[in-house]
Amino acid sequence: MAGTHNQQVLAEHKARFENRVSGGRQFNKLLREMGAEPNRFVEDPRDGRRWWIYITMPENVRDTFDLHLEVLCLSASYDRVEPRTLDTIAERLRKGEARLDPDFAILLTPDAGAENLVRRRRGQLPILTIDSSELLGHGARIGLRQRIARIMVTQDHYDLTKPITEPAAFYGRRTEVRDIDFALDRGQSVGIFGLRKAGKTSLLNFVENHRADKDRPVVRLDISGLTAEMFQLNLLQKCHELLRAGGAPAPRLATLTRDGRPNTAASLSTYWLNDLDALLDGLPGRLELFVDEIDQAWPGRSNLEEDEARALMRCLIQLRGVVQRREAGGKEGIGLVCAGVDPAIFERPLLHGKDNLLYKFVRLSFLSPMKKDEMQEMVRSLGKRMGLRYRDHETIDFLYHEFGGHPLLTRKACSAATRKRPTDEIPWHVTLEALREALEQRGPNTPRTEVSDVLDSFTDWFGDEAAMLPLLWSKDESEQRDAREWAESEPEMAAHLVLYGITDEKWAPRINAMRDLVLK
Repeated sequence: MAGTHNQQVLAEHKARFENRVSGGRQFNKLLREMGAEPNRFVEDPRDGRRWWIYITMPENVRDTFDLHLEVLCLSASYDRVEPRTLDTIAERLRKGEARLDPDFAILLTPDAGAENLVRRRRGQLPILTIDSSELLGHGARIGLRQRIARIMVTQDHYDLTKPITEPAAFYGRRTEVRDIDFALDRGQSVGIFGLRKAGKTSLLNFVENHRADKDRPVVRLDISGLTAEMFQLNLLQKCHELLRAGGAPAPRLATLTRDGRPNTAASLSTYWLNDLDALLDGLPGRLELFVDEIDQAWPGRSNLEEDEARALMRCLIQLRGVVQRREAGGKEGIGLVCAGVDPAIFERPLLHGKDNLLYKFVRLSFLSPMKKDEMQEMVRSLGKRMGLRYRDHETIDFLYHEFGGHPLLTRKACSAATRKRPTDEIPWHVTLEALREALEQRGPNTPRTEVSDVLDSFTDWFGDEAAMLPLLWSKDESEQRDAREWAESEPEMAAHLVLYGITDEKWAPRINAMRDLVLK
């Protein structure tokens, strides 16, 4: 009896969907033709233009595309799809039921431009867009199976060089996230430092979103390209926005008007700290301030002019003073989470012979490459989105041996290997031979070039340590032994080699693809 009732409810909701959504009947026909079963039609209670559909794929499609869980479809009757609509899909998958496939979704929309919007977000959640206006037209229609195959073959989710903003595209780093959570909950500040493209900004993005989801007051600033005055003003304005968004009355400020615009009649440098104090008093808890490219505030190592870098560093020193003063007075202050390549701004006690007032302001956290199981999760999950399989343990072993778990280098190798896929073959089991050929490629945008760039970046920041590598990895065993004994006896001389994952704890290469570049 229960089954009959459920079927009746499904039929009612399905009929309502078809009557209200342009192209809805044709979409259901597309599902039937492939043998897919829609299990639920849910009208969004917050927006009547949206319907959520839960779809079970037929067995042959489940096996071919590895879609064994239910596929989520959003029907959005918007003339124009905005990025936030795609974020809504990703958010529902992230927080939704365990039975939903986390690596694939469908968007039914009358906006023909939605496909290009999704394509620009490669590397994030793969979303198949279906133009409902096209379904209403005449002529031959492309079946749903062919549409899924096309999106998997044409989008390279490995070829991503920009920081990840979408939680569905973030892999691993569970220990790091847990450690940052623990530090912030205890009122500590954290600095995240690591190799170029090791995932620092992506980790910052993930933790920022994660903390905001826990209703923490969160502000994000990218220090690169900011003057000290812009840093001060942006921080004040974002705190003001937090207060207004939470419904709290904004205090009277010298530097901002009631609606949060700059008050040009007031001196920002004179009043910004008083105004910051007033804003912090109104926030529901400690402010969590996320700052990227923090090393740009270290004079002499910054891309900014010397005077501008010094001015930014003074701002950070003033923030430390705010933290200390408020903590001494029993008030909530600021928890800083920052990221960069060079930790000198917090690691060195002196700057030009004078005390560095930011010394040990944050707890240092070094982002070495991913653990093997995390790298494997990333490789297989992204491969699934492209109709690829990494079932052979030798392929995973090869990737970890050559690239040590470095996320960008690993993805570059997988991207290059994908080009060896036989035309439109889905699923394709990636071969060890394809990965080896990818490593041997020369020229721009190849794995080897990216390895060279990572080594050059480390050499730029830590030249003395990089100079030790030819000795540590020497083919002369006695020379290698002497260098490693020296490194062990003077650990500070080569600390970042281990912390950044260039070497393992015994000074052997962690990124083995780097060895030939060092010894050439």
